[in-house]
Amino acid sequence: MLRRAMGNYKVANGVDVDLAEAGCANNGFGQVSDTIPTKKKMKALMITSLLWLALVATGFGGIGEDEKQIEARYGKPGKDMGTHGDVHEFGYLSGGFMILVDFVNGISQREGFANPDTSPLSPESVEQILRMSAPEGTSWHSIASTSDDRSWQRSDDKAVAFFPAVRKFLYVQDVNFVQPK
Repeated sequence: MLRRAMGNYKVANGVDVDLAEAGCANNGFGQVSDTIPTKKKMKALMITSLLWLALVATGFGGIGEDEKQIEARYGKPGKDMGTHGDVHEFGYLSGGFMILVDFVNGISQREGFANPDTSPLSPESVEQILRMSAPEGTSWHSIASTSDDRSWQRSDDKAVAFFPAVRKFLYVQDVNFVQPK
């Protein structure tokens, strides 16, 4: 919506409204637009962008990292899921994902990524997780499967990824990780 000039305008019930205070801005042509984002919206957008840049810079891919490094990457664990054999599992919320990290002797050996509402992961989310789980200079290669499950091998041969047919969790793990029974 455009108006001719900045200043106070009378609106319903005779209330004066200052367009600048209402979040409107002069578009440089002597007109005022209330469709230009307010400072608050711009600040929120900037903070969100910076958080995503930080996430991309640190990436996921914490396989092989110790508990302190994982905490620096994902924040404090939200839940201690307990110990099963030699595996101690913690739950995190980071980067828009619920992340379950399996530690063996204090080292991350498997990370499972899911949407917090446990809805199926989109193909874009799977690509994002794989991209962020590939250290610089590595990539993922699809492994042929006879089922609806999907799997990948990382080019450095140090990690594999599994995406069961249910499509709710994508697991990235050390090639030597063995799921406890």
